[in-house]
Amino acid sequence: MNPIDAFLALLRLWRDRGAVTFDEDEVGAPHAAVSVFDLDAFGRVAGELRTRAAVVTQTLARLETVGPDVPLSWTGAAATALAGASGRLAVDLAPAAQELARHARTMSAAHEILGEVVEDYRTTMAQATDPLAVGIDVPQARDQLRARLDLAAAAGHAASAAVDDGLAVLHQAWRSPGELILAGDR
Repeated sequence: MNPIDAFLALLRLWRDRGAVTFDEDEVGAPHAAVSVFDLDAFGRVAGELRTRAAVVTQTLARLETVGPDVPLSWTGAAATALAGASGRLAVDLAPAAQELARHARTMSAAHEILGEVVEDYRTTMAQATDPLAVGIDVPQARDQLRARLDLAAAAGHAASAAVDDGLAVLHQAWRSPGELILAGDR
């Protein structure tokens, strides 16, 4: 269950007992970005990007060795053309391979950091969602729930801001100069 859903369930239980009033949309709003963020899917994409970057790097390394590895039966213009073409292709692809590897490292680091953020968020929300003490009276429950509402709001704001900011940084880092020109540098 999503942490905010569990918290709302606790609040509904105490609302029915007259301990708290709240607007579900208002309570849930700070949690919007972190609630819809799929850390597992993000991690799968980061892993796939790392794998693809490694494949490109290995392919580039093979291209760079074509010249010395030209079969002995290839001689003259054919061998020279093959070595030259593979060398040019390797030079042309090197910047793209380096950029892809950099993006893979960046996304992997972002996954690790956002994983810590989501874990902290879940831990905090688990504390906010803990059942209230047995036998607690309504005024005491009201005080505890107000404090938990503040805690949950702070956790939601912080985690959602971290998710939004992290994804915005990735987006900005991955923009191409051509994209800026086409967008009118907006």
